[in-house]
Amino acid sequence: EATKSGVNGFIIPDLPLEEAQPYKKIIKEHDLALIDFVAPTDSAERIRELVSDADKFIYLVAYAGITGAGKSESLEHVIENIRAVTKTPIYVGFGVDENTAQEKAKGVDGVIVGSAFVKVLLDDSLSNRKKIEKISQLAKEIKEKINS
Repeated sequence: EATKSGVNGFIIPDLPLEEAQPYKKIIKEHDLALIDFVAPTDSAERIRELVSDADKFIYLVAYAGITGAGKSESLEHVIENIRAVTKTPIYVGFGVDENTAQEKAKGVDGVIVGSAFVKVLLDDSLSNRKKIEKISQLAKEIKEKINS
């Protein structure tokens, strides 16, 4: 069903590598991807394990905690450890918005924005049309910050 619907892959938070294999097998059988998370607290050895069969891209968590809150860890050493073992693109997420995108995009191939968009969607004071306009503007601002 997912393939027929145009889905390319899955991001399953809190799914440990050790428990992911049965899901990866099924997902890959349908030519889909299961995106792995790498945290700033992961050792070089753990990173090698996580990215050894990475598909599409690697989701680098900007910090340990809840998405949309908190501050980034220094990701430079983590990015170096990932790049040492794979050419798979790295995208950073957690807390990415128009104020943090430029800093978080350093050294990676892109950013993942979630909570910043969800906040707009949950704003009951906005009409659906205004929500779309605001998300579009926010995406544009984030792109401009990254490219500046």
